[in-house]
Amino acid sequence: MSDSSDLSGERDAAARPSSDGPDAAPKSRAELRAARERQRAAELPDRRPAPDQPPAPDQPPAPIAYRPVSSSYVGELGRPLPEPTARNVPARIALVLIPLAALGGASVVLWWAQAAPTVAGVVALVSLTLAVAAFFLAIGGLVVAVQRPTKKTASAVALVLALALVVWLGVLTVTQALDVIAG
Repeated sequence: MSDSSDLSGERDAAARPSSDGPDAAPKSRAELRAARERQRAAELPDRRPAPDQPPAPDQPPAPIAYRPVSSSYVGELGRPLPEPTARNVPARIALVLIPLAALGGASVVLWWAQAAPTVAGVVALVSLTLAVAAFFLAIGGLVVAVQRPTKKTASAVALVLALALVVWLGVLTVTQALDVIAG
């Protein structure tokens, strides 16, 4: 019964004009509910609607806005990166590794194959690894040479020499491996 009396009271309050003005205290449940919703909307304008009111199913959800928070670390930056130089470091390293790998391969052919075939296989593998590393460094040097104002000759020479060395040491390593297996 209290529900029916409350409903009639709400209708009466809605029907009669408020003489106290817009800031007057609401008198019915409907006015109280509307006042609470206005207060929530004024306090939290960027938040979702209250959990007691589900959003309409045909409306998309409200967008989430990013609001940065001021902090003590804002504005502090790390060291700046060094300026790129005209030196092509990967190509230079490749040009250093190529003679080392060639020296290892030559030592396998000239000395290690007769002295110790197992050691020759290991030295051949290490030399092949150095040659493959030189090949990839030469490719990196070519990329650096294209991006920076450097000469491309060092990286091109390193690429050709490293490719030839990889092929030669690959054949040498396979031959040494077959000799160790057969031996």
